[in-house]
Amino acid sequence: MILTARLDSRAQVILESVRHTDVVSVGLWNIRGSRDETAAQAGFSHFLEHMLFKGTERRNAFQIAREVERVGGFLNAFTEKEVLCCYCTLPAEDLELAVDVLADMYFHSVLDPRELEKEKAVVINEIQAAEDNPEEKAHQLYLEGLWNGHELSRKITGESAEVSAISRERLASFYRERFSGEHTVVTASGRLEPEALLEQLNRRFPNQAAWQGPPAVPQRRPPERRRSWVLKRDKFEQVQVYTGLSYPSARRAADYYQDLVFNTLFGESMSSRLFQDLREDKGLCYTVYSFRSYFTDISLWTIYASSTPATLPALLDGLQAELGRLRSEPPTSREVEDAKSQIRGGMILAKEDMENRMKRLFRMHYLTDRVVEHEESMAMLGRVDREQVLRLVDGLIRAEAFNLLAYGSRGVRRLALPAFRF
Repeated sequence: MILTARLDSRAQVILESVRHTDVVSVGLWNIRGSRDETAAQAGFSHFLEHMLFKGTERRNAFQIAREVERVGGFLNAFTEKEVLCCYCTLPAEDLELAVDVLADMYFHSVLDPRELEKEKAVVINEIQAAEDNPEEKAHQLYLEGLWNGHELSRKITGESAEVSAISRERLASFYRERFSGEHTVVTASGRLEPEALLEQLNRRFPNQAAWQGPPAVPQRRPPERRRSWVLKRDKFEQVQVYTGLSYPSARRAADYYQDLVFNTLFGESMSSRLFQDLREDKGLCYTVYSFRSYFTDISLWTIYASSTPATLPALLDGLQAELGRLRSEPPTSREVEDAKSQIRGGMILAKEDMENRMKRLFRMHYLTDRVVEHEESMAMLGRVDREQVLRLVDGLIRAEAFNLLAYGSRGVRRLALPAFRF
């Protein structure tokens, strides 16, 4: 059963009581991410995520980790372009400990100056590691080409120089402005008593009356697509290929399942058209898949593959042919039903993972029109039919809508790279 409520601090709460488990997962979600930073704040959200683990008025960094791990729990956090999340998964009997530690980290970090300077080196190391990862670096360059200069095209981490320049005073101001109840969504899934958990959250969240800041809903502008069809040479041996398109986000949960079915049958699995043709039949690459990225105002559908310079022309020809085949040989009813069956099985498996269920609650709340039970999600998936998938293909798959980046190998600049035609 899913229950929604609002705390005295004005934080939104979404709880899912699951009786058959002895596990619970709790997440505190800040509804502002790297896209909501100003140019002068680049990298602040991600850096602050690191600092939340570095000590509060009641606990030092070691005590934060020890208290959760001594009961077998798992404590982590991540920053995305639109959110920052701190979460904890542990035995349900220790739920109150999770609430106490998470709320303490989230609202009461001391931002110790010595820890801040040490963490700069850690984050810069993370940034440099991404620069050495051709797949990750290529994706960043692809976004920059697609959404030239827009906040969604910036690195979540910021650049090394921007991280080096972070001062405690500016970070503390950013922290006070962003981390309020009004900017927070709490999700929890597992064995829990809703009323008891709400009482614990109200007790540990600060009083909203003490907070002064901007309105909860971020003011965002959607990016404008810039056509970019680029070969870029670098030090790596392999060529990383990213190609795809962007389109306005749909807020209906039913539209999400149509996207999911289409992507599954085309490129999200080993039995997909893309993998079977380019990898299994033609042997043109080791890795190839398609994936979806959702934001509040824009969505991305992206295809990724890695290849050698010698096989790149054939890979791109094959990719173009598979995209064209979506129209010349549209997905069959059997393909649609197979994709639905695969997704359904994955949803059944995911039901046993409380962390996955906790994150699902937030994603549905934030990106769609409503939060629904698993049974209703299954029903929406079941209602997807071939005609809906074909309408999606007809509206989405247009050659002129695609961007492309081929990146990495020293030999890539010598290759011709014609635009798709299908």
